[in-house]
This record gives sequence, C-alpha cells and structure tokens, in this order.
Amino acid sequence: MWVDISDVNIFMQEWTAEHFQVVSREADKLLSRRWRLPQRRRCVDALALRAAAPEDESVAAARRNKTIAYRYLHRAVSHFYQRIGNKAVSAFSTYVNDKTGLGTLRRTRGTRTKVEVWFEPREARILLVNNAFITEMNYRAGVVRALHVVFSVLGVLHRFSEAGAVPGSADVVACLTAHVALVSMKIRAHLKKRAASASDDEEAVDTTPGLNGGHRAEWVEELAAVRQLFANQGARSSNGLRLTDGEEPRRDDSSHREPLPPASDTGSPEFDGATAAAANVMHSSGADVNLSAADHGNGEEPSDADAHGPVEQAAVAAAHDAAAHAMLGVYEDTE
Repeated sequence: MWVDISDVNIFMQEWTAEHFQVVSREADKLLSRRWRLPQRRRCVDALALRAAAPEDESVAAARRNKTIAYRYLHRAVSHFYQRIGNKAVSAFSTYVNDKTGLGTLRRTRGTRTKVEVWFEPREARILLVNNAFITEMNYRAGVVRALHVVFSVLGVLHRFSEAGAVPGSADVVACLTAHVALVSMKIRAHLKKRAASASDDEEAVDTTPGLNGGHRAEWVEELAAVRQLFANQGARSSNGLRLTDGEEPRRDDSSHREPLPPASDTGSPEFDGATAAAANVMHSSGADVNLSAADHGNGEEPSDADAHGPVEQAAVAAAHDAAAHAMLGVYEDTE
C-alpha cells in the first residue's frame, strides 16, 4: 500500500530501462545524474535574481539548479501522498464540523471564496486525547467519510465499497487496515499541528511540522495503533466500514506482502491488472540496481568527467546517446 523508497527506485529504474531501451545499470546511471529539470523557484530567489539583473533573462537560466533524477521523481510520490492527506483532512474536518459543531469556518488563505474548517488548539487536543478522533462514534464516522472521499477522488470507490448488511442501507467502505492507517495518520498529523500552534492568528508563522512530515515511518507506527483500535471489529462490517484483512494476523506488518492475484482477477479490491504489473516490477528482487545515489547523503554521483577507464567512459557515452535520442526537445542537455 505504501511501498518502501527502495522499491520505488527499482520501479523507476525498470521503467527507464524499458522506455529508453538501455540496460538496468545504464538506467540507474541516468537516474543518478543531475539534470536541469523544470522546477519552481522560491520567491526570494526569483526576486533577488530580478533585482540583480532585471533586463538579463539569461541570468536566471544560467543559475538554475540541477536535480538528481531519482530525487526529482521522488517528489511526485511525496506530492501524491500529500494530496491524499489534504483531501482526507478536509473531508474529516468538514464532517466533524457539520455533525458536532467542532471547529470554525475560515476563509482559506490567499482566496476570496473558498473556506475551510479551522480547529482551535483546544479543539484539536480534544480530538487527540485517547485517540478520540477514531474511537468516538461521530469522529470515527468522519474518518470513514474521509476514506470515502479519498477513494472517490482517486476514481476507485467502486473497488473499495460493498453493499450494506441491511437491504436498502448505504454502501460500506471495504478496505485494508493499511488504507485506514494512511488516512488516520494524515488526520492525526494535522491535529497535532493545530494542537501545537501557539497562536490562532492566520498571519502568524507556523513552525510546526507540515502535513507531509511523517512519510512512511509514521504510517508504519499508525498501522499498529489502527490494528489495536479496530481489534474488536475484526472483518465484520460496522458503522460503514469493513476491514477486509481484519482477521489477518500480519495486517500491521508493513514488510508483509500478499501473493499477487492473476491479472484476470478483477474481483479483488486491492489489485487490478495494471496494479499487479507495477507491483511485480517493484517487488522483483533480482534487479541489478545501485541505490547509493538515492539513499545516502545528498545522493550526488561523480560527474561524467570522473569516469575512469574505457569501459566506464563507453558506458557513459552510450547512456548519453540513448537519453539524448529519447528526450530530444524535452530536456536541456547537462553538458
């Protein structure tokens, strides 16, 4: 559900090797290099450059930073989970405000028409005490609502819902413990941020960790908490939610992975053909991959000029030729 970053790297490498028709080692070298890739510049830097050379547009281009391809693509994964968190928090807050009156509506910063539910620090602490935002009936319904919204936004609600036990009742969200943990983790992070805020001033600088601060390690911790809180429910449907792995003993083990079903098995809510194919790539253990550039330090690999020996230089030249041919007119060459 939330793969380790090393698996993400393997997936990126295999896709690059297939797309650019190079071997795995050359794909890893391409992804470990620094490229001039599109990126947003911080406002402070943009203003400084404009003040230094207001008429010279080449100054900004000359000072663009190069980014390691691995790191650049990791941002897409991070942003994906951040968007899930934003949707989950918004749905939960709106539901709780509508049903219990907790929180106040405020104009979203920087907009004139959009509003959001704003929890005071005291209100956020109430929701966090003894995991009340999960254990209390009204608040737990907010978590279920958040799951419903997230699956709807991703376009997969039909795969994670089933008819209620009583004829005519609303559909039930049916998902893994890992899915609930992801949504509850994002909600918990938001509540912790609000509870730690010392000021309710919208213009005050908030120094608490951001919504996307925990990443996978925090989700692993949340798995154990969710398993304990939903232990009595098991795999049965209750209050609009059913954990499909509620009876599985290893449902909170982040390293455990169920065997992938056949691609033709469309009845499983966890996989479809495309997901199974992607997971097969990410879970392959025999890939020849060098992850040191992405997992250690700043991830910087020696430049092409540092390649020693005719074999290494020939490999670099081949990788350059393949990348230049495939990305002609898309990215600027680094040399």
